[in-house]
Amino acid sequence: MTPASTSAAIGTSFVSELWATHDPVIQNRHLEHDHPIPEFGEELRWDLYALGWNPAAGRNSVVLQFRSFRNEWNLRARELAIALLNPSHRILRDRGIYRPATPVHVKTIRARLDGLKHFAAWHADRYTSVPLHQLTQADLDRFLDEAKATIAPSTVRAAVEGVRDLHSHDAALTGRGISFRPWGDATTIALSGQRYNDELSTPVIPPNVWWPLLRACWQYIDVFSHDIFAAAAEWAALNRGPGDRVRVHDPDGALEDWLVGKTPQIPLHRLTFGRFRHGEIHWTLLSYLITNGHSKLLFHSTAEPAVAARRERIMHAMKTGAVRTTPGGLTTSASVVTRADGSNGPWIDGFDPMTIRVHLKILRNACYVFCAALTMMRDSELLSIKKGALTTFYGAPAVRSQLRKGRRGKHTRNWWIIEPVAQAIAVAEQLAHGEDVFASSRRTQGERFDRNDELKKFISQLNALGPNSGLEPIPDFRLSPHMFRRTMAVITAQQPDGEIALGLQLKHAARRAVANGTTSGYASETPEWAAEFEHELQEAVATRLVGMWSTRSTDEIQLAGAGAQRFRDGLSRVEYEARSAVKVGDERTLRTLLRDRFSTLRWGTLNHCLGIPEQAACLDGLPPEATAAGMVPNRCQPTTCGNSVITDEHAPIWIAEERDLFAKLRDRKMAEHNREQLETELASVQKITRRFTDV
Repeated sequence: MTPASTSAAIGTSFVSELWATHDPVIQNRHLEHDHPIPEFGEELRWDLYALGWNPAAGRNSVVLQFRSFRNEWNLRARELAIALLNPSHRILRDRGIYRPATPVHVKTIRARLDGLKHFAAWHADRYTSVPLHQLTQADLDRFLDEAKATIAPSTVRAAVEGVRDLHSHDAALTGRGISFRPWGDATTIALSGQRYNDELSTPVIPPNVWWPLLRACWQYIDVFSHDIFAAAAEWAALNRGPGDRVRVHDPDGALEDWLVGKTPQIPLHRLTFGRFRHGEIHWTLLSYLITNGHSKLLFHSTAEPAVAARRERIMHAMKTGAVRTTPGGLTTSASVVTRADGSNGPWIDGFDPMTIRVHLKILRNACYVFCAALTMMRDSELLSIKKGALTTFYGAPAVRSQLRKGRRGKHTRNWWIIEPVAQAIAVAEQLAHGEDVFASSRRTQGERFDRNDELKKFISQLNALGPNSGLEPIPDFRLSPHMFRRTMAVITAQQPDGEIALGLQLKHAARRAVANGTTSGYASETPEWAAEFEHELQEAVATRLVGMWSTRSTDEIQLAGAGAQRFRDGLSRVEYEARSAVKVGDERTLRTLLRDRFSTLRWGTLNHCLGIPEQAACLDGLPPEATAAGMVPNRCQPTTCGNSVITDEHAPIWIAEERDLFAKLRDRKMAEHNREQLETELASVQKITRRFTDV
């Protein structure tokens, strides 16, 4: 059946009472692109490219399909679609339909049509002779029961919304729609059986994957990229275009000249692909090397006696040791890196055309991962970055892109970045062949950057380089584009004022530059990252203890508080161990010993807490489930708790408090009970301040 006959079969003799065949389906709308606008009479599909599309979803995300609808349902679906695309159109207003002026998103219309096709099929099968306006609620209940038993809850929800649209647009449908509100006031989500989970479904990349992954990406961007680009340039110079080649009149003579030249090396395939195998002679590259890029056919057709003889000449030279073989074959040398065993050497053993192609893609993927992680941009926002998007914003480096989620039209925004991210974007620009920074790394027409497919194999590609590449092994983990933004949000939220920064960078704060509930929930930590932050906290505490120790001996450190002696004993024990330990570096060893000895120590403004539950005053009287969570800082009793350690760093605050209490007690008009309370507080404070008489 031809497309024309298919179209005729879909909509024969069904003509709209409201819309003309040549009416454009988009009217009085902002258009992002100069694409033709479909007409209402097109019965198979509407390509709404003029509205623009989310690059993460692809061009097909703005295509409406009507192939599944037959006869009057095809007309009905198109009438409903044009009404949703133009909610404030005069035709709808004249029919008494007043919907919100903001057009329904094409993605939503696609979902509605997908759900509606199930209702259309059910209606054609069960009630084909019953007009829509004669259906009853009992009929719709039967459809809902059958739909919930056969299709997914999300599709059931779309079907319910589509059926309700048949009522809300009743007056704008030829032959009328449903005359009553289907299922009354029941919510769509409840009718569909779909459940919402308050917890975010976006997984967080664990620390043992995150850190080596980012380090590997940076190694590609900062080190490996120079070698990959150099090898690509060498291959481009050899792989001449037809217009730049000259005929090789004496191929046998060219071969002999090459063999007697300086250190000829026979290139071997580094990778297995197609009909080629790892370790085989790369005949095409060898032909290019011999002819300086003018011919790839010296060893092409083995059926020709001359070609077979040349191949035999090469094989004989290999067997006799007259020439050496080399992986890859191009002369570009790889950078020297420090390997896993501490030795130094090149990160890769050679380059050939297929190796270059593979590593250009890996480099592009590394740039994408690095930018996704450290900018916290959505996938659609990353894919919207164009060449020349690097800029500054309030004096800091930034990248300019399109903010798409929840917006219509073009909304250009800036995302703050660090210099390494700017370098990654610059490298990605070199890889891209069009205006989009993150696109295909090849010139092949129609090829696109499939992030989901590339990320599935990215970690295995990095690990395949092996220990000689200087990269750390990365645990197997299934990556997807949306994970990077969430993971970096979890990390950032732990920093001072982190949630405010996240509200700005994530673009969650639409009207005010502060964090909101969405940002807070999005940045909630996981058990793996909680443990990672705990380890970082211990390292930070140990570093500060080293700084304290470097200025004086243990006996000279001024301490106060009920936990002071335990703290001093711990320092003395570490000092003894440090003197007797075999040390790589004094400060490093000392920091490790302090971290292990004071693993529960918490650095504070008024005092330090040793974090030992058995002597914690803040846990007294609390139920077991509350004490299991650890110390409770807002119940701290720094003057009496056995965990409390006060150093000369805290002394100025305590001395200021003592002076403030003295000043208040000078008031002779103070009530007696207030005076007694202040005197008790002063006595507690003086237990601390008397230890710091020289501060």
